[in-house]
Amino acid sequence: MADKPSHITGSLLTIGDEILLGDIQNGNARHIAAQLRARGFLLDRMITVGDIEDDIIENLAACLTGSHFVIVTGGLGPTDDDRTCAAVSRALARPLICNRDYARWLRVRVAELGVEWSREVERMAELPEGAVKLGLDSAGFSVVHNDVPCYFLPGVPEEMELLLGKEVIPDLESRFPDRCAYLKHIVRIQGLLEAQVNGKLRSLERVEGVEIGYYPQRGENWVSIFAAASNEKTCQTLLKSAKDKIVALIGSRHISGHNDECLEKVVGRLLRERSWSLVTAESCTGGLLARKITAVPGASDYLDRGFVTYSNRAKSELLGVPVELLNTHGAVSGQVARAMAEGAARNAGAQVALAITGVAGPGGGSAEKPVGTVFIACVTPAGQKVEKYSFGEDEARENIQESSAQAALVMLWELLFGDTPLVCD
Repeated sequence: MADKPSHITGSLLTIGDEILLGDIQNGNARHIAAQLRARGFLLDRMITVGDIEDDIIENLAACLTGSHFVIVTGGLGPTDDDRTCAAVSRALARPLICNRDYARWLRVRVAELGVEWSREVERMAELPEGAVKLGLDSAGFSVVHNDVPCYFLPGVPEEMELLLGKEVIPDLESRFPDRCAYLKHIVRIQGLLEAQVNGKLRSLERVEGVEIGYYPQRGENWVSIFAAASNEKTCQTLLKSAKDKIVALIGSRHISGHNDECLEKVVGRLLRERSWSLVTAESCTGGLLARKITAVPGASDYLDRGFVTYSNRAKSELLGVPVELLNTHGAVSGQVARAMAEGAARNAGAQVALAITGVAGPGGGSAEKPVGTVFIACVTPAGQKVEKYSFGEDEARENIQESSAQAALVMLWELLFGDTPLVCD
């Protein structure tokens, strides 16, 4: 009888002062976790440390305890703050030895770049005893220590991703062929608070191998379904059963999409199905809404043009907003938002228009219209809508802008959705 597949779990250690200081986001951790999960591996811990050799040693030792594998990123390079190799040498009691094949390649590469060979460059070819070099185009190596495979990858995302896909995951797959299957699914929900979503799903029965999570996002809520089983077919069955129950309890009217179906993609599909063209008119968001829409491939099928009318003069000259309207109600008002949308649609000859005007801050607010006050208008053949939003006086400018663009997409989705429910695959 074959052994039951196991949960193969590992540790991730990311190294770099720049991460701890908040100078850069730890996007590597997210990428590694997602790629591993898709192939039947999980991380049971993530640790981030600075460029301090003793800290690297201490945490590497901790990762080696109870892990099937260890992945380390960062700290591989020629500068003084690149201390991973030295730390690994000390932690594993493996002296640094020159990898002659890599040294020869490195000399040629350095010469091609017109860089003088130096002791700092030579250090890059010194690896812990027994290490296997991972590729030649970038820093990276692996070591098996006490039967635990350890992979040391560069912190540069492009180089890390290449080695992870080309070297690390194939090696893990060959070492651990009998492992569980994992699948994850995201249900994107509009128009319900997180507590309301939770309330609707409270009657869900717990099923072994299935975990349900709640993730509030800007302007929408996500319900995640994580399934684990001995094989992919069983995993898919568990996932589909849970998803069907969630869709039924939430109601398709509140579900805008699944997984990577962001609102930009969904409204684009709905516009394309109706052969309707779209135009945007933005003030406080400065083109952010148009940028989000054009991030979707094929957006030229429905997006005709976008206006950034920041000043009152621009609103009047480009969109035909009456000066009297601006003087009476102010640029940040429902009346002006509607006039912006109607003027943009008329100007472009488009069926659909979205307009945003507001106070993004940190200055410019008033007692009547504090920072975070935003008006959004949408005009479609299916109907018109104007709404006032208060995104908070203490919110950062970029957060108010992001929330405004997202709210505009939600409004458009609600109008386009109409009486035609989305198909939930």
